Amino acid sequence: MVKKTATRDDKGRFKASSSSTGSAPSTAPSTALGTGELRTMSDLLSRMQLANMASLQFDGNRDMYAIFGYKKEILPKHTLAKYTRQDIATRIVDAPPDATWSNPPSIKSDLGDEDNPTNVAFQSLAKRTKLWSALHRADRMARMYPFSIVLFGFDDGGDLKSPVKSAVKDLLYVRAYGSRQIDKLTFNTDPRSPRFGLPETYRIKFDSPDSKSGTGDSASAGKQTDLIVHQSRVIHIVENPLEDMVYGTPIMAKVFNLLDDLLKVAGGTSETYWLTGNRGMQANIDKEMDIDPADAAALSDEIEEYQHQLRRFIRTRGVDLKVLDSTVPNPTYAFEMIMALISGTTGIPRRILLGSEAGQLASEQDRANWADRIDERRALFATPSIMDPLSLLLQTAGLLPEGDIEWEWPSAFIQNPLEKGQSMAQIARAIGNISRQTGNQTPMQLVSREEAREILGLEGDLDESDIYELAPYQEDEAQVKKDKQTASVTAPVPGQPGAEQPTNPTNPAKPNGTAKEAIPQKTG
Repeated sequence: MVKKTATRDDKGRFKASSSSTGSAPSTAPSTALGTGELRTMSDLLSRMQLANMASLQFDGNRDMYAIFGYKKEILPKHTLAKYTRQDIATRIVDAPPDATWSNPPSIKSDLGDEDNPTNVAFQSLAKRTKLWSALHRADRMARMYPFSIVLFGFDDGGDLKSPVKSAVKDLLYVRAYGSRQIDKLTFNTDPRSPRFGLPETYRIKFDSPDSKSGTGDSASAGKQTDLIVHQSRVIHIVENPLEDMVYGTPIMAKVFNLLDDLLKVAGGTSETYWLTGNRGMQANIDKEMDIDPADAAALSDEIEEYQHQLRRFIRTRGVDLKVLDSTVPNPTYAFEMIMALISGTTGIPRRILLGSEAGQLASEQDRANWADRIDERRALFATPSIMDPLSLLLQTAGLLPEGDIEWEWPSAFIQNPLEKGQSMAQIARAIGNISRQTGNQTPMQLVSREEAREILGLEGDLDESDIYELAPYQEDEAQVKKDKQTASVTAPVPGQPGAEQPTNPTNPAKPNGTAKEAIPQKTG
């Protein structure tokens, strides 16, 4: 049997290798590559080739990456350095995961969250093990590295390198690791397996707790420890995979060149402002003035001390000092262009990326667009790539019941207090208008008391002990008002059958409004 592996080299790149187990070594050269080896070698070669092809112009005679100073090969250590040191890079990585996991999902049920025992038990487990925090960290690392994993520490009595057992007592911990900490993977080579071509084991390198020590500023370890983990204890996370389900292109790699450009604009503008703000001087010595070397050296020293703020005056004789003109460049257009490209590449609205200024009318529209983007991310990435594998893993461990589990996410658009009040007022106005469309004086009831409380943002219904009871005089007033409304509705309309006709005050015997008496006609 041939075992396919991928091992990380000293530069952080994965390289494929193979070894034979359970059979005698073959003397014939191997001409076929397994799926794991082929994928890893193809991944490495394609990345290098694509980087070279993207930078070449004029049939390879001009290398744009070399001209602009871009890196052709982006390694995990480079993206980590960007995330750690460059301002906007942190926002690019953190913004979507922050919005995704700030309102985590729940197990959908017709009973509601509180009456759903499965969801109640799961939320308790997630809170105890800090599950959402671990998924949030793994999501962020998947945006910096080719992949990340989430390790689940089950109390099943087995080793981490062995498959998880069904009789799991409890979930002890949840840990997130980036591909930077994984230096070896083994792949499934059985074409009849559902996991054909996917990782079987991961070798994680981390600082040995035995040799680790630290201070208030940092920690150091004398040696590292290897931890081999079976895939049944792991969730493998790749954001936006294309041709490979194991290795992806992180968003940091896609905007790496733009971040370099932004660094040039921001840092270059600051340096230019410093140089041009402290403008130089020209010392114009009179042509008829004789100056000896000692005076020239003294003048040079005084000018240098003036430049370094050591003195605020210069003594001159026969020397005319002039301040050189300088112009500070305006970086606005270059900055706006780069930020527009970053926003378009990452799918993050510019005002979400940089923050909204006060009084801007389009901020609500940006928030709505951002909420739509988060809903898309939940549907296309978070649910199928993280939550569905999570439910399957917990079901295998016996911590969730068997059957289809559907995840329900809360709304990604969060209203501020003013928007909530406006929405409540509009709903109440609509209910009032519709309830009066019956044609009767008494409006029809459209919502229950519990639904009305839900519209106001209140949970559940009132207890019977909390229901306000009317005082006796209030009950009488309410009954009188109700009787008047009933009488006005049931009273016959004048002129219709059964209605009492009003009398004529001048002639009580004659009803008011009757026809005039007939005038006798004269005869011939």
